[in-house]
Amino acid sequence: MSHPIDPQTLPVHENKMNSRCCDWQRLTTPFLAFVTLISLGAAGYFAGRSHSPSNEQLTGLPLLNAAAAVSDERYSIATGAVSEEADGFFVLDHNSGLLQCNVIYPRLGGKFMARFVTNVNDAVGTGAKGGKYIMLTGRAQFPRASNRPAASTVVYVMDTASGNYACYGIPYDRVVANTNRQQQGVLVLLTTGTANPVIDRDNIR
Repeated sequence: MSHPIDPQTLPVHENKMNSRCCDWQRLTTPFLAFVTLISLGAAGYFAGRSHSPSNEQLTGLPLLNAAAAVSDERYSIATGAVSEEADGFFVLDHNSGLLQCNVIYPRLGGKFMARFVTNVNDAVGTGAKGGKYIMLTGRAQFPRASNRPAASTVVYVMDTASGNYACYGIPYDRVVANTNRQQQGVLVLLTTGTANPVIDRDNIR
């Protein structure tokens, strides 16, 4: 006939082993539960991501890269897409009126390989004295023609003292860029305007 075993009658080393096993179970059980919860949460997140529609699917429009612009007392800078591979970096010196557009060629290690310049003083009516400018870029899809290559970005410059502004195009040649050759030229003045137009009331009637 077998008799129940009293744990107190076991050898000391067996009692220690049983105690260690109980301690190990108490430690590992919460940890395994935590890992399981994390795994389930991650699986649910990625499953939702894979089945959720993208911004393009929701709106029907492709994502566009945003341009940026900033000005201080001496300079205005901006960026705008010039090619499928790189943005143009626009710098306007307020003192001289010199406007530059520099473009890197990523396939050549990111070196500046294209440069286009002009002076905006005459276009906005500030003359040689310079002005207080602000600048930003915008989109304009010009017809692609071999005799007048152009980027799909234009740059707008405004003299805040007079309210006069001008718009310039970038004669960026993709063919030249694809052959990894340098290019330079003059920014093309497209049009001018003013924020303070004289209203002809007779023509409005």
